[in-house]
Amino acid sequence: MRARCLLVIAAVVALTLGTAQTALADNNATGSVGAVQTGPVGVTPTADVSQAGATAAASVPVAVGGSGNNTATNSVGAVQAGGGNTSNNSTGSAQVSSVSASPSAFAGASGSSASASVPLTIGGDGSNTASSSTGAAQIGGGNSSGGSTGVLQSGSPQATPAVGASIVGEAVSASAPVGVAGSGNSAADSVGAAQVGGGNTVTRSFLATQSGAVTAGTTAGAGGTTTSAPVTVGGGGGTNSATDSIGTAQVGGGNTATGSTGTVQSGPVGATPSVASGPTATAASTPAASASTPASAAGAPSSPGTRTSEGAPRPNRNTFGATKTPTGGPQTLGQLPFTGLGLLLFVLLGLTFVATGLTTRARTRLSV
Repeated sequence: MRARCLLVIAAVVALTLGTAQTALADNNATGSVGAVQTGPVGVTPTADVSQAGATAAASVPVAVGGSGNNTATNSVGAVQAGGGNTSNNSTGSAQVSSVSASPSAFAGASGSSASASVPLTIGGDGSNTASSSTGAAQIGGGNSSGGSTGVLQSGSPQATPAVGASIVGEAVSASAPVGVAGSGNSAADSVGAAQVGGGNTVTRSFLATQSGAVTAGTTAGAGGTTTSAPVTVGGGGGTNSATDSIGTAQVGGGNTATGSTGTVQSGPVGATPSVASGPTATAASTPAASASTPASAAGAPSSPGTRTSEGAPRPNRNTFGATKTPTGGPQTLGQLPFTGLGLLLFVLLGLTFVATGLTTRARTRLSV
């Protein structure tokens, strides 16, 4: 019996070590003090309640991903979560791989309901690396800090907060998605650098703020009418670069500052607000860069709510002096050009003058 118990204990210990072997191999701390390392983490706390015909529920799933090893070498106070994080000869570095969270809530009572959600992701390609740095905070991936102090680096963040409600059969909703594009931030020998998205590089600079292309938009709907106001900053590609500069702010990409002080740079800004009404309505948009209103087709009635351009020159479809016959009505004799007088009157008057002239000429001959 005793031998069997020892065998069971040995088997449990072996299974435990075998299961934890992968997690232990992912985290390496060499010559470091106060290092905290953990692999990918996922939690999904939920809560719900139902009482007296009313219900409510909430959920906050959070996940930290990443792949590869967490390594801290000759560092003090290194915190690493997820995977693919490296800290060398650094102090007070915090590194987190890709993060995703989707908090949501719902409530309903007496035929009415309301809901809200805030999906959020922070991603990035590659690993986070801090070398000879102090106070470096890196999240997402693809971030590099070398010889820098007070650096904040984030991969591409994407958020889509949304709310909805149904009250007395009427539904309303609103959302405000926002995101920053790009991947890969680099800070070298700099102090006080904040980099978001990707494609940002700062070298030997003080107080630099850099962001990739930004997209944001607000959409709201109620009673069959939907409005939206998307806005973009940048998006044409390129990187933000600050070298030997002080107080630099760059947004959108394609910006460069060298040996500058107090520089603010932005990529092109675009906005396209629109409104749509009814289930089959076509959205009427007004681009911010160039707003134009096309004229309606000639002869076609304008539909309600449609603008037509006025004052534009119209081509003359009639030949000079030609008779214009009204469409959709009885045929009439023509008129003299530029006068509006009828031709019949002048024909009769001409015939009268001809007859008078011939009679006078005949009498003159007879008298001679």
